[in-house]
Order: sequence, then C-alpha cells, then structure tokens
Amino acid sequence: MSDYDVIVVGAGPAGTIAAYECAKRGLDTVLLEKFALPREKPCGGAVMYRGVRVVNGEIPAHLIERKIYGLSFTLPKLGAFEFVTDKLIGITVFREYFDEYLARRASESGVTLIEEARVVDAHTSSDSVSVTLEDRSEYSGSFLIGADGVNSIVSRSLGLRPKRKDLNRHGIGMEADFHVGEAGVEKATDGNPHILSILPVKGKLGYGWVFPKREHLAIGVAGPAADMLPLRPSFERFCELIGCDREVELVPEKIRTYFLGADGLQNKNVLDRVILVGDAAGFVDPMMGEGIAYAMQSGVFAAEVISNAMETGQYNERYLFRYQKLCDAEFGSSFGMAEWAGSQGSVLAERLLPKINGHPLAAQIMAQVARGEIGYCDIPATVLRILPQELPSILRSLIRSRISGASQKDS
Repeated sequence: MSDYDVIVVGAGPAGTIAAYECAKRGLDTVLLEKFALPREKPCGGAVMYRGVRVVNGEIPAHLIERKIYGLSFTLPKLGAFEFVTDKLIGITVFREYFDEYLARRASESGVTLIEEARVVDAHTSSDSVSVTLEDRSEYSGSFLIGADGVNSIVSRSLGLRPKRKDLNRHGIGMEADFHVGEAGVEKATDGNPHILSILPVKGKLGYGWVFPKREHLAIGVAGPAADMLPLRPSFERFCELIGCDREVELVPEKIRTYFLGADGLQNKNVLDRVILVGDAAGFVDPMMGEGIAYAMQSGVFAAEVISNAMETGQYNERYLFRYQKLCDAEFGSSFGMAEWAGSQGSVLAERLLPKINGHPLAAQIMAQVARGEIGYCDIPATVLRILPQELPSILRSLIRSRISGASQKDS
C-alpha cells in the first residue's frame, strides 16, 4: 500500500488538471488511469475558451485541429443562424491526444502517473482514504478526488451516486469522427471551417453537431436518455442528412456511445476526505451538453480547497463543502438558466434567434458566453450595459432594412 497526500482517479481533463494543481501546491499526488495513454474517449472534441484559459492557453499547436470563432444554430423551417466573432471562442481536438497531453503535463509537474490502473472500489475512514485496483493492489492517502467520469466507481463505492442510472436524469449520446480530407472539411463547412454547428435531431428532444477538424468532421447526437433511445437509428439518420446536405461521403471510423451526467449542483459532491470533479460530479451544461471546460475548472477548485484543508488539518465534509460553494458560484446561475432554456425545447430558440440574427451585438454576447467571460445569467445585464454604445449601429441597420423593404415593394 502506498501513501499519498492526494489520490486522483481518472486522467481526463478534470483529473489531470486537479492532479497538476495539487502537485503545483506541493502535495504528493498520484493519478490513476485505467487505460494506457493515449486512449479513446467518446467526445466531439470542442474545448471552449474558458477551458483553454485554465491552462493559460499553453496547448501545443499540433494538438489544435481547428481554432473556432463562431457558432451556427439550425432550426426546422427557419434555417441556420450564425454568430461569428474575431475572438477565439474555442478549439477542436482529438480527445485521446488532448487528454494525454494534460496527463503528461501533470506528470512533469511532479504527479505520479500510473496507467492501466483500474480502480474497482474506494473506502474512507477517520484517518485516510484508499482505493483498490483490479489487481487487488491498494493506494491510500489523505484525500481522494473522483474524476472517473459519469460511470464513476468512486462515487458509487462511497454512496454519492446510486448504483444504477436513472434514464430520466441522464443524457446519452453517440458520435464518430469522419475522415473527409481538408477539401472535404472546407466543402462541408461552406468554406468556413471555424464554426461549430448545432442542429436539431428529427423527432427527438436532443440535438446534433458537426465540429470541424483538420481532415475530419466530428458528428454526433445527444439528448435525454429516455427520449433518445433507441439511439443508433437517430444517429445514422442524422449523419445521412448531413452527408446529403453538405455533399460529402461520411464513413465513420468508429462509433462511440456514452452517457452524459447532470444535476452536478443539486447532487452531493463531497464527503470527509473526498471530492468529485468533472463528469463524475455531473458538471455538464444542461443546454449545450458541454463539459470539458467545467471539468477543468472544477479540478482547479478541488486542488485549491484540498490544499487549504491540508494546511489547516481539516479533512471533514463540512470544510470541503467550500468546493461545492466555489462551483455553485462559478456555474450555478448559468446552469440554472441553461436548464430552463433547454426545457423550452425549440420554442425559445425559434422566437429568439430570428430577432438577434445578424446583429454584431448578438455575436459579441455569444462570444463572451463561449469564452466564459460571462454566464447565461449575465446576458441581460451585459446587453443593457453594451446596448447604448451599439444602439446607433442597430438603428442604422433597422432603417436600411426598412428602406430596402419599401423599395422592393415599390418595384
């Protein structure tokens, strides 16, 4: 049995950032990953700027598939609405290589990285925490960070999540990367491979996406598990429509299915000596399904709280609840508004998007949200703050539109 200050289970973005931040604060940290790296990870691979910012933008150029400057939303019968900015709002990556980079980065900072270390159980006591691996070896420490995803063994072993999933409270998705070559990416994106496309899934409450990479398109669908099942027919129909519409041949390299967590701020994410982060905690945007950036930020918060706990000798749940408060302050309002907006289905989008389409102010606000500079809940106040300086251009745009409309009628 080996003793550490902190045991981190799971080498995804949440776990690798948590481990790195713990080591940076002088804590003896071990990071346990069940697979050999790099390993496959079902994910579209869009990392929004708020996640890039967590690592101070220090992501090697070869890992960045595309830099993203805009979002496109397509609505039935209304078409596509684009919001493009000159500010970087995110990047696309292949998750297996992005995650490996973050894990090696943690290792170089002093973290003990152990691959092919599958955790099968976790235990807590008054004076330590421990995890048991598939080969029956054990690791013990002062604190445990569960970063082992939506199917977290740590959370289920310790009673923080039920043994079986409630399909009414979880999402489910299916995705794949399609090699189409650089020319195919250009063609499929109408010459602008720097926009993330969000589209409806016919007959479902979920949504689909097309994310551009250098020579691939990442395409997937996701939504409430109870509504999306059976998933494969919806995914195949969505891909067929995308291929026909964009005139590219789509042959998936490997199709992957995964669950999406939820209710991160309504669930309990701390125990004595234990903190859950990322997907294990359920930190996923309820409307867009994005989780990477939130996972990374939760890893920072976990390390910060544990470091302070070590310094003051506080190992109890009550002290670690500071982590929950930090996450709530950072994500809470926005998650709440996103959940409400998502519950409105397409009705809210159909009312809102046509009214704001084409306005630079709308693109500016969208960029600030995507970059993590404001949350969904901050949009009204931000609009009121920016509106006075944008009002002249908006009025000029409206006047030109009216004049053009009147001219067409006269002719």
